[in-house]
This record gives sequence, C-alpha cells and structure tokens, in this order.
Amino acid sequence: MSEKILIVGAGQFGRSLALELARRGADVTVLDSDEDRLADLQDGVSRTIIGDGTDPRVLESLDLTTFTLSIDAIGEESLQASILCAALLGQLGARHVVARVVSDLHARILSSLGVGQLVHPERDMAKNLAERIMAPGVRSLLELEEGVRLAEVEVPEIWVGKTLQELGLRQRIGVTIVALRRPGSGSGSLQPSPPPDVPIGRGEVVVAIGSSENMDRFLKEVR
Repeated sequence: MSEKILIVGAGQFGRSLALELARRGADVTVLDSDEDRLADLQDGVSRTIIGDGTDPRVLESLDLTTFTLSIDAIGEESLQASILCAALLGQLGARHVVARVVSDLHARILSSLGVGQLVHPERDMAKNLAERIMAPGVRSLLELEEGVRLAEVEVPEIWVGKTLQELGLRQRIGVTIVALRRPGSGSGSLQPSPPPDVPIGRGEVVVAIGSSENMDRFLKEVR
C-alpha cells in the first residue's frame, strides 16, 4: 500500500514536493485556496482540493487520521498561516506533521507547538551545495532529522584496497557505512550492510549516516 500524504499549500515548494512524492508512488492530496495552482497539479497527483488550510472546518472534512503524513508547506507565503495550519493539523488528529520553516523564529514557534518534523529547504539546499563544492565526491547530503545526516560519497583514492574494518570509521569518527554501490551498477544495486572485511574498490560509493558534527568530520576526511 502506498503512503497516503496530505500537502497543504501549492506554492513552489508544495508543488515540487507533491509531484516528486507522486512520482515515487505516494498517494498525494494537495489542498490550496488557489484554483489555478491546483489546476497545474491535477494530472500529477491523486487528488486536489480547493480550500483554506487554516480553516478547521476544511481540515476536519479531510479526515486527517487517514493520512500517513500531513505536510504544512505554506512557509514562504505567510508565517501566520503556516503556524495556524500546523497547530490545527496537530489538534485535529493528524498522525504525523511535517512543516516547512523559513526562519529560526518560525522553527522555534512550530517546535513549541509540538510539530513532529521541521524542514528548512533553502538552508538545507545551501548546505548541500556548499558541501558538494568543498567536497566534489559528495553525491548527496540529506538531513534526516534535526542533528542526523545521511551522505552518499564517492570513495577517496586513499581508501581503495582497504576494508571498512581497517578504516574504523565508526570508532574514529562516529559515522556508520550503511550501504555501498559498485561502479557502473546504476541505482538499483545498492548493497545494504556491506561486509566489514571486503576491500573497497576504486569508483565505489558509500552511504554513511551520523550526527551532524560527526558527518562534518567524515566529509573532511573524504575531500
């Protein structure tokens, strides 16, 4: 069964997120008061609904408990509307709420309301780009939650021929290699939990997870 996701707000961020989630197989419903915005999404998502995401009657009519995830994507348009939407989602029974934030103040307010997960796309994009500029071997860098990051990194030449056990990344740096991809294998043959005693080959890619502080140390090592 696919994930059933509600997105409130069809601005640039909400639209892009909705289409990407739908492309990945999610059952996506988008709520927005702007009919023209929703018209652009009708062929790309499961359902579009015209309505005010800050109106409790509108949100109640959606039966929020049926959604695996409810996303407040209003962020860039109105801080007040975003805060009200997030608060209502929580009060009306949404199972898990994710909210886009546009400032530290916005994040603090939503955290005080008990919002389960906050995303700061502009800041995260800037961080990701900076890391990729400073460390060209970094293919992707994601913040899974506050203080935890996942990185996909090309193996540096100095690692070639060594095993994960010999590198001792968990002991030295505090990051864990959770998967490995062989060169030329495409996206479909990611090997989870790679064996610690098999030498690493040239051109391979590792997927590492760790705290933000430890990930910074890890990325310095692979530059």
